[in-house]
Amino acid sequence: MERGFSKNSPVPAPLIPVVGFAAVIFAGSLALWSIPTRTRLPIPFLDAVFMATSATCVTGLSLYDIGSLFPASAQAVLLTLIQVGGLGIMVFSTGLLMALGQRVSFRSRFLLQDTYTSGPMPHLGKLITHVVLLTVVFESVGALVLFGAFLHRMPPGRALFHAVFHSVSAFCNAGFSLFPDSLMGFQHSAVVLLTMAGLIISGGLGFLVLFETAQAVQTRRPWRRLSLHSRLALTTTAFLLFGGTVFFLGAEWGNTLAGFPLKDKILAAFFQSTTTRTAGFNSLDFASMKELTLLGTIFLMFVGASPGSTGGGVKTTTVAVLAALGRARLKGSPCVHAFKRTLSEETLRRAFSVFALSAVVVATGTAFLLASELGALHVPEGRGRFLEILFEAVSAFGTVGLSLGATPVLSPWGKVTVIALMFIGRLGPLVLAMAIQPTTRTGRYAYAEEPVMIG
Repeated sequence: MERGFSKNSPVPAPLIPVVGFAAVIFAGSLALWSIPTRTRLPIPFLDAVFMATSATCVTGLSLYDIGSLFPASAQAVLLTLIQVGGLGIMVFSTGLLMALGQRVSFRSRFLLQDTYTSGPMPHLGKLITHVVLLTVVFESVGALVLFGAFLHRMPPGRALFHAVFHSVSAFCNAGFSLFPDSLMGFQHSAVVLLTMAGLIISGGLGFLVLFETAQAVQTRRPWRRLSLHSRLALTTTAFLLFGGTVFFLGAEWGNTLAGFPLKDKILAAFFQSTTTRTAGFNSLDFASMKELTLLGTIFLMFVGASPGSTGGGVKTTTVAVLAALGRARLKGSPCVHAFKRTLSEETLRRAFSVFALSAVVVATGTAFLLASELGALHVPEGRGRFLEILFEAVSAFGTVGLSLGATPVLSPWGKVTVIALMFIGRLGPLVLAMAIQPTTRTGRYAYAEEPVMIG
């Protein structure tokens, strides 16, 4: 059986993304560590690993103000890591091998197609071309619009770099910003916030959904031309965007949104609803938000983007499948349906497994952060910081990048924990999906059934 990109590859195909991301993070860490900051001093190596992991895993959690502390060369390194991490190691490595005329194994083809499509695609080169082309188109259009908006605030050269950086960061759902307050300085700029939101949503939908939608809109009945995957991704995303906007409006109307005109309140609420699902930009101060708002934000961050996208989380289709399962069970239906299609047992099993294992990872990460950040404090001093720590853990796992201020003051062990959460969050759903695929085995016997009280 072929185990990698070629017969002689020592790495099994499902582990190629893990090894690839680790290699890129290590290279990025060395690059960031070797570049002095504007203070002429290099950052500690652990901090370089943290920043490289956050960029490669398109998270956005930052220990520093990269716009003022990092020189242009270090910012360019972060931009490269964001782009590589957003597109995925499989696209870059496979594309490179194909360009060099090297053979790509069947297992690697299957892994790549399983990442970006819901079914087999015979032309691997065509798949990679579509992914890269869509990325270039969206990022170029976004950069052009942002350049016009930034040009009023800074010189042309700086405006161009800022536009490209933020366009790539938004489409890749990375959340890194060159502005010290993220996008709070553009609270009333519909052009900037809507452009960034459009890039975030497009990158978070997934390349398959974008490609299918582009083809479907050219037909008379576009909705019927979409696959079940695209329908679930689009409807769940629309529901979360609308529901999140209404939630932020209601929860923050008299708090962080107080004093805003109605149109700016709706704009700010919509942008927070968009960015909380893996992007990490903010036009409002999350540290000043109510606990209820933060709880809703944690839910949105945990859900995340759609499969095959640049975002993280347990994914929109996972939540949609579990919702369909719950509805079917409440109705007593033996089959689970969605849009007049029956969901397979394998789909249900994978959705439940990803959701459950993701919850375990977040709970474990939160426990480690509580121990590392609050372990030395007396009980009254650390009381009330649980929500802050949980927020940080979910933000790291969901590759969101939002923080209530805990990131810059993390202890060394806290940084290691967040690094692990970001790495698992970016690769977890993909690796878990490959790892839990069933192997056909015929059991020789089955144990007797016995009922258990539930509920």
